[in-house]
Amino acid sequence: MSAAVSNEPSASALPTSVSIAAGPLVGPVLRRVVGMLAARADLPLDRLDDAILVADLIAARAPAYAREDEVRVAFEPGERSLALVVGPLRAGGGQALIVDAAVPGVGNVIERLADELAVLPDGENEFIRVRLTYAGD
Repeated sequence: MSAAVSNEPSASALPTSVSIAAGPLVGPVLRRVVGMLAARADLPLDRLDDAILVADLIAARAPAYAREDEVRVAFEPGERSLALVVGPLRAGGGQALIVDAAVPGVGNVIERLADELAVLPDGENEFIRVRLTYAGD
């Protein structure tokens, strides 16, 4: 009996990314992808809801700071975690997007829900990285 070994990543290990034309579909598309990947990362329902809320805020705010007429998001699923990397954004756009996520009477929702939040400069572009995790049980 023999077994074939491949050095190529399995389909489940391949990174997922989306590019969505700025407009009314950014929210629905991003919400569905985040929901699917958060569920596959075994996030409990309350953290899945948090991830979808973060996705909604990003969808609403990112088009104003995107370098192009589309919103690009790369996903980094992990064990009971999900990270979103949004960009390229124009210079200053990462911090501006985070500041714009403030909701009157609530505060900054992304900062409150994220376990990790960073603005990543890359030349003239910026990216934001938001990670949500669940360490319970």
